[in-house]
Amino acid sequence: MIQPSHRAWSSIEICCSCGAKMLGRLLLKVSSAAHGLLTYDFCPWANRWVYWVKHPLSFLSLTTIAAIACAIWINPYSFIGVAGALLILAVGYVWPYLSMWGVSGEIEFEQTHCSEGESARIQLVVNNRWPWPVWGLKIVCSSSPQAGLATGEGLPVKKEVWASLASIPAGTHSTFTWEWFPSVRGEYPRVIPCLESSFPFGFQVASRKLQVRNRLIVWPKVWTLTSLLDAIEVFPTAEVFSDHRVGDQGDLLGTRAFRQGDSLRRVHWAQTARHGQMIVVERQASIQSRVEIDLPTDRSVHAGSVDDFNASLNWATRLAASLGLAYLAAGSTVTVRVGQQALTVENSTKGKAKLLDALARVQETTDGRHVGHRCDRRGFHLAIVTDKCVQGMHLPHEVSGRMIVIRTCHEGHCEDQHAHDDACLRGLWLDLNPHLGEQFQREWKRVCHAG
Repeated sequence: MIQPSHRAWSSIEICCSCGAKMLGRLLLKVSSAAHGLLTYDFCPWANRWVYWVKHPLSFLSLTTIAAIACAIWINPYSFIGVAGALLILAVGYVWPYLSMWGVSGEIEFEQTHCSEGESARIQLVVNNRWPWPVWGLKIVCSSSPQAGLATGEGLPVKKEVWASLASIPAGTHSTFTWEWFPSVRGEYPRVIPCLESSFPFGFQVASRKLQVRNRLIVWPKVWTLTSLLDAIEVFPTAEVFSDHRVGDQGDLLGTRAFRQGDSLRRVHWAQTARHGQMIVVERQASIQSRVEIDLPTDRSVHAGSVDDFNASLNWATRLAASLGLAYLAAGSTVTVRVGQQALTVENSTKGKAKLLDALARVQETTDGRHVGHRCDRRGFHLAIVTDKCVQGMHLPHEVSGRMIVIRTCHEGHCEDQHAHDDACLRGLWLDLNPHLGEQFQREWKRVCHAG
């Protein structure tokens, strides 16, 4: 008997493999065509009349009506089906409320502060007073936009499920802990969280508010800046000294000849005796620089909801926090102007926390007033704005040269030609995207090194 060669077996395997691939592609095309045919909306005008059938309650209602009809015209035993359907409806609607009546709870954050993207540990204590377990619980917290909470507008409310609980044993105090990673700055919870249950059939949702023992403040994410622009020294202090200004405090800078009006306390008597004329000592002057950061909050000049990580107002607060902490570490006094409010802090642990707390609570406004483009205040000014803010505005050179502009139009150019005159182009332009922080670090370093 002649055995097929190894080459023949290889050819057969290749043919079988090609055939299997072709068959798989054919079945995939057939299944895709069948799926498209079965899910195609042939009568979109009738959707509002038939979509209610998708709800489980509609099936039970139709079943009850059919059972009643069968009991009247066919067999009275069909009333058993009617009773069963009504029992399911009653249990589905009543049981969630009955379960929630015997349940209470409180929620607590194990820390009071964290930054965007960092973990926060949450502890939940649930008390079940019923002599039977309670199933199917979840902790729901509304994440409605902060602007809606601030202005009272009827903005859409988004619900966020923090955790789900399989069951709570009968007559117990149960404690649950989990890690939560907030992605957006703010004060949490923004509204009181609730325990919800729709067990067993999901017909009705019953809820009970949780007691909140403390709140969590989520600080804006901060990017480290290794270089800073020179700030103007504006007022004296007893702790910071300048090598470029002469005063009566600090380290010795040098000596010079006596001038009319110099204090005798500054005379260096040894050098005076050596040179045969009055020689005085020059020392450092006590100074401190002031940095003012302007942050417009009008809703019309920002893009995106404040609940969105990539919203322009959230990025503006992150940039303000990064600049504020960097200048505080350099010994400057930082003033942040948000809308019509101003906050001044100095370099200390409490000052940094106060600055971050204020930026975490920044909300959109609708007053349309900005304090950012003024030149009558003393100190070094930075304005963090968007392209919508500078469009159509003739900004002074002193402010536009220190502007940080967030480009929200996602294009290489903006709609208004004033946004690209020479004054605005001298500002630092950043594109609104998830990598804006890294782009800011690179561009800020380049500007600082360029002088």
